[in-house]
Amino acid sequence: MTAPLMILAACAILLGFIGTPAWPWFQSFLTGEHEAAGFTGDVVKLMIVSSIIVFLGLGLGWWFYGRKPMTKASQADPLETLRPDFYKVLENKYWIDEIYEHSIIAFNAWWAKVCNFLDVWVWSGAVQLVSYLIVGLSWVNHVCDEYVVNLGFDEGCRRVSLGGKIMSRLQDGRIQNYLRVIGIALVVLVLWLIWGAGTS
Repeated sequence: MTAPLMILAACAILLGFIGTPAWPWFQSFLTGEHEAAGFTGDVVKLMIVSSIIVFLGLGLGWWFYGRKPMTKASQADPLETLRPDFYKVLENKYWIDEIYEHSIIAFNAWWAKVCNFLDVWVWSGAVQLVSYLIVGLSWVNHVCDEYVVNLGFDEGCRRVSLGGKIMSRLQDGRIQNYLRVIGIALVVLVLWLIWGAGTS
């Protein structure tokens, strides 16, 4: 694992010189246009500061690990013996995983519970309520249709049919029946007139 890391470090250091503002041929090659002149004093200061930081890091790395290389995996890390508190921070990766777990993951878990509650008790409850209302309204509609509308219509049809049967017997086209009805009506009229004259 040491050899790939050394190759990676060498590439990071050496390939960084390709992209310097003093010699921006690689950027021009990639973009196809020439870079504007931007090699000012601020750029030089930034290059100097970043180079100092790089060489300090290299020096510290050599100081801790290059002077006395570790020969066994069971040996204590030189930084751990010198600065156990700082080594603890590095060993725990600045506690980024713990912070992430107690912030982002905890929030996502809480939000998932809120969404589950809303899904189970609010949205599903609203859907159930609407379905119960629709079923109730359909039942009321069925009762009204069967026992109010149909019953009234059926009763009206029955009475019309009965009246038609009675009228069909009265109007059967036979003259004798018509004369019989006229005779009965005349008798009733005479009786009514006699009874009315007798009371006055």
